[in-house]
Amino acid sequence: MRTSTLSLTGVLLLISPVLAGAQQETQRPAPTAPAATVEPAIAAGGSNTGRVNFGLRGEDLDGDRARYNRFRDLRDGAFLEGFRLERSTDAWAFLGEADNVGYRDQRFSGQFESFGKLKANFTWDEVPLFISGDTRSLQRDLGNGILGVDDAIQQGIQGQTLTLANAVGGAVGFDMLSKRKVAAFDAVYTANRDVDVVFKVRNTQRSGYHMQSFGLLSSPGNGIAQELGIPMDMRTTDIRTGVEFANTRGMVSAGINASWFDNQLPAVRFDNPLRFTDISAGPSSGLVAMWPSNSLVSFVASGAYKLPAKTRATAAISIGRAEQNEPFVGSTSNTALLAPPLQRANAEGRADVVSMVYGLSSRPMQDLWLNARYRYYDYANKTPVMHAVTITGDWALNLSEQETEPFSVRRGTLDLDASYAPFEYLSVGAGYTREDAERTFRIFEDTTEDTFRITLDSLGNPYASLRLKYEMSERKGSGFDLHILEAVGEQPGMRHYDVADRDRSRVTGQLTLTPTAWLSVNGSVSMGEDDYKNTGFGLRDNDNRAYGIGFDAVAAETVTLGASYMRERYTANQYSRTANPLPNVTFNDPTRDWWLDSEDEVNTLMASVDFIKTIPKMDIRLSYDLSDGEATYVYGQPANQTVFTTTPLQQLPPVKNKLTGARADAQYFVRPNVAIGGAYWYEAYRVQDFAFNPATINPLAVGTATVYSGYLYRPYTANAGSVRVTYLW
Repeated sequence: MRTSTLSLTGVLLLISPVLAGAQQETQRPAPTAPAATVEPAIAAGGSNTGRVNFGLRGEDLDGDRARYNRFRDLRDGAFLEGFRLERSTDAWAFLGEADNVGYRDQRFSGQFESFGKLKANFTWDEVPLFISGDTRSLQRDLGNGILGVDDAIQQGIQGQTLTLANAVGGAVGFDMLSKRKVAAFDAVYTANRDVDVVFKVRNTQRSGYHMQSFGLLSSPGNGIAQELGIPMDMRTTDIRTGVEFANTRGMVSAGINASWFDNQLPAVRFDNPLRFTDISAGPSSGLVAMWPSNSLVSFVASGAYKLPAKTRATAAISIGRAEQNEPFVGSTSNTALLAPPLQRANAEGRADVVSMVYGLSSRPMQDLWLNARYRYYDYANKTPVMHAVTITGDWALNLSEQETEPFSVRRGTLDLDASYAPFEYLSVGAGYTREDAERTFRIFEDTTEDTFRITLDSLGNPYASLRLKYEMSERKGSGFDLHILEAVGEQPGMRHYDVADRDRSRVTGQLTLTPTAWLSVNGSVSMGEDDYKNTGFGLRDNDNRAYGIGFDAVAAETVTLGASYMRERYTANQYSRTANPLPNVTFNDPTRDWWLDSEDEVNTLMASVDFIKTIPKMDIRLSYDLSDGEATYVYGQPANQTVFTTTPLQQLPPVKNKLTGARADAQYFVRPNVAIGGAYWYEAYRVQDFAFNPATINPLAVGTATVYSGYLYRPYTANAGSVRVTYLW
């Protein structure tokens, strides 16, 4: 796919606010396109100032437009960005900002302060997640969480007058896109010198589609697994209210925190392309429960108090209740099977949540600092146990009975730290952390982790600063329950990495040298090793290394430049056995063992140079970014193995990702408050992935039991440019 446009008309009239777009990730990425950073050369009165950038953008894109616009919207056309308005008097101040108005990643914010009385902030933020621009599917979104296949296709394939391979040729393409819209409002009212009233609300709406693979409850019989665009319509509302009292001796606050999650599509029903009617060996549709609506309401309180001998005590506590009472979906969507009755219709899920933090910090001597902190967390699941008769799947009955396992966890963490500064610009420290955790329905009932650390800091020196830290920890589990592994058919030597016995060591360091006022050089290092010493099957070890170096320099009064390089390397070893559960004889057969050694390497390079008024009335900014990663997966096996059919074992090709970006931005000041500018940026993405390339997945490929949507990892090359006008007042 290739597009190329650059409109030069309608600079302002084409700008229209269009509500669109949002993403599934919570963190907004930095914009790729360079933005103007003009500052007023002459203050416009000081009480009423502003700035606005507007212009035109065009691009020449060859390749995957969805991956190019993953968390942003760089479509061609007129744009309004960098709008900023400030107004202030002796009694109040206001600041309003807007970016990318009318695009999927638009953002608006406002701040108001009545000095000594009220502070208020409002933000409206939209971020897209563009997954695929050419997804194809037999499924049609019929609304209310229903994905349907044309009846004629189902009847034709069931009656053997039509093949699935022929049917998918008429699949319809659409944009696989999800949206996140976030509205936030914060206000602090000052009742008097010592008392503040706080109110905060945040509302997040997610809609659109996300990619997911579903089988007819994993049925391999007369059903088929499908890669679908699952519709979403959900909202999360978070509210915090409280009253805060503070004076020179201390502070105390109390309030209510509440969060409600509302999913308008609690279940998704999707048609089986192979069948139009239900039979006992296969259903005409599948039904999958999505994220259930739920709530969490907590009472929170915190306080701090100054004690003698330069000591300060702090405490915070939160006591809440989490609830979820959504209806259960049926045991099967197949009407030809007699579904076993459920013990109750609704989840009746609830849990009591208690969180506490206590701290004590002290400086008993001029060069000695002492800190202690204790954290407690208790998630007590009070959901009634439910016994249910389960089925094998939508194609067969299985009258075995299972019991739900309400998971609970109680965790206590003690941190002790001390730091001593025997010389100027130098301090040494030591610390200890102990974490005790109790869990229900896990292979270990309890885990204990002890962590020791030492630090060396040299700060405040105008020529050099150094920070070093070494950590060593040991985690041990107790109360091992082999029955939990046996119940799910796992090997007795299996250990789950989040609770397994583990030895860990970490070293981190950062050095900054400033030999002159115009040059700063920095370096960093990070090394870590995880050894899961008693693990037979599962993750056995995990190591990482990262090294970085960079500099910033002022080459001349009007020229600044900088560059940085980072190299990261991650390795891991996992051990497995390909076997069926007991009483199958393969379960205890060591010749069916195999292991995987994985290695990920990433090289990141960033460089920039700015020429600020080097040429009179002109600013020029240049930058270059490179991220180059490679992952390898090497499989091993015993000499007498009986699983793999090729000798030597055929290995997978490396997975490679490379993203290159270069940007140039220039602006010329026609007047002290008016500038014209232009920007050009180049971006290229290259990828080789054996799991998501045309050699593995053909568009809308039909396997023996799977229909794919055609979603691949595709490269792209983009050349984009913009012209703009910046006006300040």
